[in-house]
Amino acid sequence: MTLTVIIPVHNDEIHLHRLLRHMRQLNFASHVIICDDGSEPAVAFDPLPTAVGLPPEQITLLRQEIPGGAGAARNLALQHVATDHVMFLDADDLPLRELPDLLRDLVGKTFDFCIFQHHDSRRSTEGKWGQMPSDQHLWHAAAADVGSLSVVSSTAALNLCQTANYPWNKIYRTDFLREHDIQCTEIMVHNDIELHWRSFLNARTILASDRVGVVHYVASDQNRLTNRNGPERLQVFTALSRVSAKIQSSEKHRPFAIPYYRFATGLLHWINGSIRTDLQPEFARQTRDFIQAEVPTDIQAMMTKDQDTPLEPSVGDLSVRSMVSPVILEKRPEQQVWLHVGLPKCGSTTLQQHMSKSAELHQTQGVCYPQSWRAPDGYRNHLPLAKLAPESLPQALDEIISEALNRQCSRIVLSCEHWTNAFSSSNLLRLHATLRAQFPDWQVRVVAYFRNPYDFVESSYAQYVRAGLFQISRRRFYADGAPSIEKFLACFEDSWGFPLYSNLQFARLLTEHFTSEELLLRSISPQDLAEPDMLADFCRLLELPAPETTQRSNQRVSIRKLAELEYVQTLTDLEGFARLRPKLLQTNVTGSADLDILRSSTLHIDLETAEAITQQIEKERAELRKIFSTGIKGLCEIRSTTSPSGWVRSDPLSENDRIALRAFVNSQMCSKSKKPTVDL
Repeated sequence: MTLTVIIPVHNDEIHLHRLLRHMRQLNFASHVIICDDGSEPAVAFDPLPTAVGLPPEQITLLRQEIPGGAGAARNLALQHVATDHVMFLDADDLPLRELPDLLRDLVGKTFDFCIFQHHDSRRSTEGKWGQMPSDQHLWHAAAADVGSLSVVSSTAALNLCQTANYPWNKIYRTDFLREHDIQCTEIMVHNDIELHWRSFLNARTILASDRVGVVHYVASDQNRLTNRNGPERLQVFTALSRVSAKIQSSEKHRPFAIPYYRFATGLLHWINGSIRTDLQPEFARQTRDFIQAEVPTDIQAMMTKDQDTPLEPSVGDLSVRSMVSPVILEKRPEQQVWLHVGLPKCGSTTLQQHMSKSAELHQTQGVCYPQSWRAPDGYRNHLPLAKLAPESLPQALDEIISEALNRQCSRIVLSCEHWTNAFSSSNLLRLHATLRAQFPDWQVRVVAYFRNPYDFVESSYAQYVRAGLFQISRRRFYADGAPSIEKFLACFEDSWGFPLYSNLQFARLLTEHFTSEELLLRSISPQDLAEPDMLADFCRLLELPAPETTQRSNQRVSIRKLAELEYVQTLTDLEGFARLRPKLLQTNVTGSADLDILRSSTLHIDLETAEAITQQIEKERAELRKIFSTGIKGLCEIRSTTSPSGWVRSDPLSENDRIALRAFVNSQMCSKSKKPTVDL
């Protein structure tokens, strides 16, 4: 798809240059149209491309000699758009890395406009991320705050239309705006009300994305339009009346009446609290005239009955303070059970340790990480529940729900990667069915995190060497004395029917059983997330504060130690290794420090495997983009095989190391059996 970005600017070249440089780095716009709204001095074109690093042919500079406001500037620029799609940015906004990913999500989609989320700078002062709570509440009510790209239902649109009327949180089909003659109102402030509402009134297909695409900066100085409190505020009635006329002109717009007039009265209440004192009498008079002339009597009665508050304003108090609260339609269930199901080696331990450590704090915010059916120590996950027999699940869920309700929590988090690393034999599907049947008022959400396949394969094999994984028989695997990562991959594929490095096949295990409303597939790669890491991302899903720092919870084992564990398992049986493993992890058997080895003979993938992974990523990328609720750039990153080290292997263990390990096994086993176990 081709996209033009329209940027109105008035005496703000510093922020304009910053924005354009940022756009160059993200490389998402086909063309940029800058409309200079009477800046003094005028914005000059000649130094602009060089200063920001964009080719001159990618930039169009227009100018209004007399300032007419951002709305007039946007309308002028819109006449010059030649691309299929268009979006608006203000000079002091900044697009985020999620925006290019959103555009890739939209390729091939048919829509009139797509609304996406943003970060409001006022939230940063509170140490929080995202939209203002009122907007986030509306996204939540529309069931669009989690789940990447979705089609907005007619009921959900009645919630989203009440969000702050910004022009820069939407991507429009250019012909849609032209077909319906949708423009900004050419006034100094509130010029985006008409653009926002008429878009909702006329759109046949609206998409919503929970991607956070833009940072919106709200400045504290009076020069910013947001903070003006002079007579220009009285122009709001021009925009409000135009939208009101459109709503009343067609029966198909009638469902928007209550949301719109509630929005309008809330906005008027806000203006009354900020406009200059000497202007309040005139503002109150025009407010009264607007309500009496524009708001139908049946709507007035319905709104008053709904809120038990009169609509008649007065100078000191518009008597619409309850009108600031938006209409919430099609509420989501307030009670939710979140099943975090892994995948293995995708940060599950870090998540579980944090949820366990922060359980008391999270309970004050309505989130319960139950102690019922949770391992009391170690990983602190819900493995006891994940291994429970199906017939015992109803009683276990009764205990879990009771614990949450006793702690006054409306959201429950259950976490265990066993649900996916033993998918076919785990009780996940039975657990889900039991939850739905036994507690129908509780909404179930299933969350799975995925990792770049190169890392996932190597980390999975390292875990298998340490303690097993994916229910592959370790007894048979080590029986012939020739373990390797290739053998591990072959065993997995024989057992599961697809390659370990196929993220799409893992995803399909879940998408075949859970609806798109229930299931969230997410990448752990920081470049795919709006948050710094996977744990912060998970906390955001639950509307919990992100941890100040995220520390690795699993103890790292060196390449040499992994090689020792791998070799020792070829010397003894499974029970013997279980006894030897703790001592081996604590003992420097080979007498030398871990070597600076990038690739080892069996613990890392070789060139052939790397090429197979690359081909699998290329084959799956398009489908993964459709079903993931995060970006997939990091998830599907191709790792080069042409670096100096490439995929060349070397062995971390010498023959002397192996002699030492055989001696270690004999000494430990002889203390139990009194006879040598392996041939030195």
